[in-house]
Amino acid sequence: MRKTLAIIGIMGLLGILPVKTTLALNPSDSIHSQDSSGLRLNIDGYVFFWDNEYFGRRIEGYTLPGFRLTPRVIWSNNKHLTLEGGVSWLHYWGAHSYPNTMSYGVLPDYSDTSTAMHVVPWLQVRLQLAEGVVLTLGSIHPSENHLLPLPLRNIERELAADPECGLMLDAWSDWGQANMWIDWREFIWNNSPRQERFTMGLSGKIHLDIPSSDFSITLPAHFIAQHVGGQVLAQTTPIQNTFNAAGGLGINYYATDRWTIAIKGYAMMYHQHGNNAVPFTDGWGLYPELVAEYNNRAGLQLSFWRGERFVPLLGSWLYSNLSSVDGTIVFDRTDMLSLRAWYKWNPADEPFCLHVEGAAHYDIGERQMQYSVGCALNFSPNFRLR
Repeated sequence: MRKTLAIIGIMGLLGILPVKTTLALNPSDSIHSQDSSGLRLNIDGYVFFWDNEYFGRRIEGYTLPGFRLTPRVIWSNNKHLTLEGGVSWLHYWGAHSYPNTMSYGVLPDYSDTSTAMHVVPWLQVRLQLAEGVVLTLGSIHPSENHLLPLPLRNIERELAADPECGLMLDAWSDWGQANMWIDWREFIWNNSPRQERFTMGLSGKIHLDIPSSDFSITLPAHFIAQHVGGQVLAQTTPIQNTFNAAGGLGINYYATDRWTIAIKGYAMMYHQHGNNAVPFTDGWGLYPELVAEYNNRAGLQLSFWRGERFVPLLGSWLYSNLSSVDGTIVFDRTDMLSLRAWYKWNPADEPFCLHVEGAAHYDIGERQMQYSVGCALNFSPNFRLR
């Protein structure tokens, strides 16, 4: 527990760093027009088809075909305050009913009680506190996936999970970024049989340019905590707190005006405190990666993952030492080699962006190849109302 508190302390220091907004999978923020005064209608959405061909004991394959549509009315005074109101509608082709849960995760379990469609409200208040500092309350657009590396956040959350709701603080400057957030996933009433659930996180990175060279250094750090508990429950239920944290180093080489090559390495940890929901308390992971990116449009990533007793709270089960197929299966060590490629097409002055991606993962211990392919077409037209 002392190690966990030490990591929290380090992350707290990074939290004061002075985040721009683009998502790896959901490019909506990159095509949003800048806030302008007055009232307007924004129809933000994307149509997607994502196929995960996963095999073996670690995770089963699934396909996500559908769309998410978030129409909203936006008002801004073009100074400090922006208000948004609307709905977020998630639909899968061929789905005739949806699990009736209070909050969707990456892909919720089926329930006998179902609804014909899945629509949740969208309400956001965004306040610019200072130059480079923005506070968001209500529904949240995760800033650059909260700056999290792939093992800590599954990019498919944009295709399956409900929008995050709570509060978020973004800060950025020429030398650093920070993103702090609370996502409230489960609200409970007095004497509720459920437990409240929320996730909180803090991500930051320092960016240091090396004078008179084509190199720069990035120092990232991340912390995620999930709480399951509550004080107004109908019965006494153990409280569960789980944590992920990571720190690393990145070296960026600007080969040309358009080509960037980056070598990054992360050390990660897992810790749980409470009712021991998984059969281990502490774990770790190592994640080096090599990334080549062209003009922020196309990229190729080669990475390696080694983990022991590790569970990613917001990440894919590919990086977990606990099986999602059978909760009694625990992998002593996870060694995985991954190759990922992506391409984004966003014509100038057009309110849409096409994202195409493919990835192959070789599970060395299981001697199993997994792969995924998908595409998402994002659109975000704006209409001035007054």
